[in-house]
Amino acid sequence: MRSNPDQARTTTLSLADEDAAEEASEQADEPARPRRRGLWLTLGAVVLAGAGAGTWYWQHGLSESASPTVSGPVATAEVTRGTISATETWAGTLGHGSPFTVSATGTGTITRIAAQGTVVGVGAALYHLDEQPVTLLAGMVPMYRDIAPGDTGTDVEQLEANLVALGYDGFTADDEYTWHTEAAVHEWQDDLGAAATGTVSRASVVFMPAGGRVDGVHVDVGGSVQPGSAVLDLTGNEQVVSLEADVDDRDLLAVDTAVTVGLPGGQHIAGSVRSVTVVKAESSGSEGGPGAGEESSGADDTITAVEVTLAEPVGEDLIGSPVDVLVAVDERTDVLLVPISALLALAAGGYGLEVVADDGTTSITAVDTGLFADGRVEVSGEGLAQGTVVGVAGR
Repeated sequence: MRSNPDQARTTTLSLADEDAAEEASEQADEPARPRRRGLWLTLGAVVLAGAGAGTWYWQHGLSESASPTVSGPVATAEVTRGTISATETWAGTLGHGSPFTVSATGTGTITRIAAQGTVVGVGAALYHLDEQPVTLLAGMVPMYRDIAPGDTGTDVEQLEANLVALGYDGFTADDEYTWHTEAAVHEWQDDLGAAATGTVSRASVVFMPAGGRVDGVHVDVGGSVQPGSAVLDLTGNEQVVSLEADVDDRDLLAVDTAVTVGLPGGQHIAGSVRSVTVVKAESSGSEGGPGAGEESSGADDTITAVEVTLAEPVGEDLIGSPVDVLVAVDERTDVLLVPISALLALAAGGYGLEVVADDGTTSITAVDTGLFADGRVEVSGEGLAQGTVVGVAGR
């Protein structure tokens, strides 16, 4: 017999009850079998699937005087104890981060240029302008002037730090361009194959925070450029997931938030949010006749652009692949858990579990539910413990 807090039951007629009913019908003048069969159909068990939550529900209809026969659940599961987490998921793309466009600061012809995908480090030539190398150096301040003996400033300090890192010496690495610095620059230029002038022209150096990877090329070899012409795009070397989220979700994706990145093929990698920027949403455009898209053209929507770094690198063949970024938004530890399909929707509201005793008998126990996630649900209720056997929907 199954029972719940509302005393509703589902009962299956026993063979003894059926034989007794048939004997009584044979002694009557009017045929009773059709009426008994109608009663059977009316009072049979009806199982309804719980809407949307994997729960199940029993409707009971026999009188209190009927003799029940206990039948166990179709399938069972054990109550477990553990941690359950609810997550939010965003779609992203694996790449190397947002590109930085390197623009020409001189006039001339591109005679050589790094190919797309090339990894370029500090001291590498990005391209050659009229056969003079344009070199990548590390620095936060862009190259905004020609640097010569007698100059001082942060750009001089950056240049001298790079010369030291590249193995040149004989000068003091400070913010003053002395004749000792000039001698080191002369040697460096000679090694590059550049005109050894001892001064550094604005058009010959690109300062960036670190080395990178050529993400795209805007000019072919033989093409002409003017100051301001886009030459190539650089990204960082590390693998980064880029995604867009609603502005309302930016608190869930704050910098340093731990995330899980789901890769193609089912592999999962830990990661963390490294940057969050609110930007104006790009207009997606619309098709149709006049008036189509008028609403979107006047919208001032913004989005949150997010970059996530991976805890460990993955195969470069996955670059450009779509990935999922999962963030835990709620977590419960050391709680009792059951499959969602074990929940019974009670007639009076709320949920229960069909608890299976050691002797195979069952009873309905009302439970309080907590967090739902990954096909499981947090539960609590009288008599529940780790290892308790409960019925689950047999489907």
